[in-house]
Amino acid sequence: MLVLAGAVLLGTLALRAVHPLVSFLEAAVIAALARPAVVRLGRRIPQWLAVLALTGVALLVVAALGALGFSELRSETSRFAEQAPRAAADLEASGPFGGLLRDIRFSDQVGQTSAQIARAFDLSGSDLPGLATAVGGRLSSAFIVWVLAVMLVFAGPTMVDGGIGLLGPRSRPIARRVLPDAYRDTLRYLGFTSLRAVTVGTIVTVVALALGLDMPALLGVVAALLAYAPRLGIVAGFLPVALLAAVDGTSAPVAIVGLALVLQTIDVVVVQPRIDAGSVRVGLLVTLVSILLGAGLYGVVGVFVGLTLGCLLVATLVRIDAVQDAALQDAVT
Repeated sequence: MLVLAGAVLLGTLALRAVHPLVSFLEAAVIAALARPAVVRLGRRIPQWLAVLALTGVALLVVAALGALGFSELRSETSRFAEQAPRAAADLEASGPFGGLLRDIRFSDQVGQTSAQIARAFDLSGSDLPGLATAVGGRLSSAFIVWVLAVMLVFAGPTMVDGGIGLLGPRSRPIARRVLPDAYRDTLRYLGFTSLRAVTVGTIVTVVALALGLDMPALLGVVAALLAYAPRLGIVAGFLPVALLAAVDGTSAPVAIVGLALVLQTIDVVVVQPRIDAGSVRVGLLVTLVSILLGAGLYGVVGVFVGLTLGCLLVATLVRIDAVQDAALQDAVT
């Protein structure tokens, strides 16, 4: 009974600690990614001012993307609220199931549901207090993560050195040699793949705008996220655009798929090998597992946390293997 009670207590504590631990991981990842920029800007301006400048840029980018995505969703839900009842009424007036649909008042139910969806994105609607509460909760969580990230930007190296100091005398020199190189390789890999993701997202947004598709910015963001996966991410990012173009009844899907295959081929043959050579080879399996685990734990933010931790783990293992190979060659010679 004592063992069972101890297991239940540990499980309860673990469940309660999930959110704080995820917040700390978010802050650690943000601090690790931001520290090189803070150090570089700190050569010209005070580091605290560099932190504020980077925070302002990040807020502007997030606010712009959020406002653009909300505007697109709001316009689409408004149009859906106008067109859905008409389509439901047409179904009631025609087809073999028209009588059954009229009996269950299908058009009225569709109209009520679509109106509720549209009101969810209407800032002047009755759901505004709930929306304000949800946004306030998110902002408070984001502020806590930001405070932790700022602390880790300045105290992170000391904490890492302290953690290395807890290792044994044989492992301590290896860790001091491996971790800086693994950290640098991870930053390079994330930087290169982020540049690829931004490029793919921009291309998808331009294609969607040129074809007059709905929600081009959202399609671009989805394509950018999928572009982090090597070997198939670009094609996967273009598929929603091709499907929406096919719904419109145009011949554009063939050209879109062809463009995606060309870009994916260039990435596999030219871009990805250079990324691997200049940083570390992460691979498709590790990338997908890291993204899925991160997304399952904490949504979109968890994607970047999982991807960063997965890249750091692979880079550390690769550097440890290189150190061991070098030690073995020295022993043989």
